Amino acid sequence: MTTQAEDLLGARVTGADGKVVGTVEQVFRDDVDGTPAWARVRAGKSGRFVPLGSSKVTADGLSVPFDSKKIMSGPEIEAGQHMSAAQAEQLSQYYGLTVPAQQRMPAQEGMQRGQAMPTDETASAGGPRQPSGQGTLTEETTSAQESTLAGPDWLVRQEEQLQIGTQLVETGRVRLHKYVDIQPIEQSVHVFHEEYDIERVPIAAGEQISSDIGESVQELILHEERAVYQKEAVPVERVRLVTKRVGEDKTVRGEIRRERIEVEPDQATGPAGKKS
Repeated sequence: MTTQAEDLLGARVTGADGKVVGTVEQVFRDDVDGTPAWARVRAGKSGRFVPLGSSKVTADGLSVPFDSKKIMSGPEIEAGQHMSAAQAEQLSQYYGLTVPAQQRMPAQEGMQRGQAMPTDETASAGGPRQPSGQGTLTEETTSAQESTLAGPDWLVRQEEQLQIGTQLVETGRVRLHKYVDIQPIEQSVHVFHEEYDIERVPIAAGEQISSDIGESVQELILHEERAVYQKEAVPVERVRLVTKRVGEDKTVRGEIRRERIEVEPDQATGPAGKKS
């Protein structure tokens, strides 16, 4: 699987029967090549493991070629931050992914230490070829040396070595939520309105105006401007969440055990093993 581990976190896991099992909460890498090998799936309050090598990433999430019942019946493993080789082997056996060890060649199985390899001439003659004296001596000498180095006269000193790696885990989630806020606004707008007024003009002497005495009506229409508004939704910016990687140095603290071999002479003897 060439997919990056960070792309799998939070992905929805679907079994071969089409049922959703849960979501990926943790990814474990292979100790040899560092590729994503196993994923812990959170299903309610329990967690199960699925193999990533035979799974596929789809538009809906992670598709696993095992049904949901098979996944949920898997072994309960407390892997913590690192999956051991024994735990990976247990899961591989459960899912039938264990690769059988290569069988030894029959010719090599028949060979014993101190016995020379047969040659083509021996095979054609139909019988084993006797090893040369020098070859037998070399093999016997090597066997004697190995037996001497592995004997009870030797103490083997061991020490632990710290192997530091990295593992991608989910630390949190961030969401963008768009809300609608109502904001009151005030804006001044210049308007006018009409009012009436009475204008009186005297009639000059001698001005001829014919009029009958009686009732009459004059009507005047008044107007005014009123402020009106309408609202329009206008896009103003684009907002999205992106991830950025910030590098930092972390100090790993731990303890390792180291064996120490010292000479403890007998009190009754000296450093050379003689009576003092």
